[in-house]
Amino acid sequence: MRPIVRGIAGLLTAVFVVSGCSSTSSSSDTTVIGLTYVPNVQFSGVYLAEDNGDYSKEGVKVDIRHHGNDEGVFTALVSGQEQLVLATGDEVVQARSQGMDVISVGQYYREQPNVILTRADTGIKSVSDLKGKKVGIPGEYGSSWLALQAYLASAHMTTADISVVSIGYTQVSALNNKDVDAVVGFANNDAVQLSAAGVDTRVVDCDCTIPLVSASLVTTSTWAKENPEKLKKILRATQQGMTAAVEHPDQAFAATEKRDTTLTDDKTRSTATQILNATNLLILGANSKVSLEQDQNRWHEMINFMSSISGLLEREVTLDQVMTNDYIPQS
Repeated sequence: MRPIVRGIAGLLTAVFVVSGCSSTSSSSDTTVIGLTYVPNVQFSGVYLAEDNGDYSKEGVKVDIRHHGNDEGVFTALVSGQEQLVLATGDEVVQARSQGMDVISVGQYYREQPNVILTRADTGIKSVSDLKGKKVGIPGEYGSSWLALQAYLASAHMTTADISVVSIGYTQVSALNNKDVDAVVGFANNDAVQLSAAGVDTRVVDCDCTIPLVSASLVTTSTWAKENPEKLKKILRATQQGMTAAVEHPDQAFAATEKRDTTLTDDKTRSTATQILNATNLLILGANSKVSLEQDQNRWHEMINFMSSISGLLEREVTLDQVMTNDYIPQS
């Protein structure tokens, strides 16, 4: 069995290494939304939904909880400590294959952020150019590992054609120090960090679609069925907050600043602003529209892709087990 490793936190670890956890109410009328273990501008849509009173206007009480560093992505969800959590689609599929009652009810990122980054001086331009090269990844798990295999497959290659180097979340230093020729990172994190560090990099070209679903709003099917109207209200309010974050990035930054104690100097604030701008592009997607509606075809492709990897899934997973659009706000 392969462990479920927090994919969303992976987007953040290279940015902030100070962990924290906010206290939450456990009253039955309060819905707890779980985010990753540190506040970050990537969650500013949720913060604005709270600060602007969007949840209150819908008549629901919401607490935002940032996970402990060592906590499993779905631990609090399946135990009832949280009712919603932000997680990647591949984490949902893998958890379902292990028997966990988890289901995605809304899309947070409309585009998947995993990219392959290389220094400009390597001569690597396409995926096929990676043959025989050292490629750094956090480890052989999670969305980065899956994305690497998908990128390689698009060029009729496998991991046997490259040298895979587990570097943890040190993509910036590993690439800057020339420990590796390329890294799998995130467009709204590592690419920004490398630019801020003055490393001349490029995104490796790939005329392909990576069959992965990124950040999603996840609950249990049991809780969703027992609280359908409350869930619809929470998703509607969250979408309003996300829209506000995209339309008013200054407000999004201010909402994050209340929660993120690391935004104290000009350099950190500048980098966080760039991360916010890059994140908003992922939230908008190709249609330039904030919407929680999920792409069933993309989920189906991801299930097929993950099923093709030997040993990844413990049992068969079907589309209706891992995602539903039944609760999202109607346009």
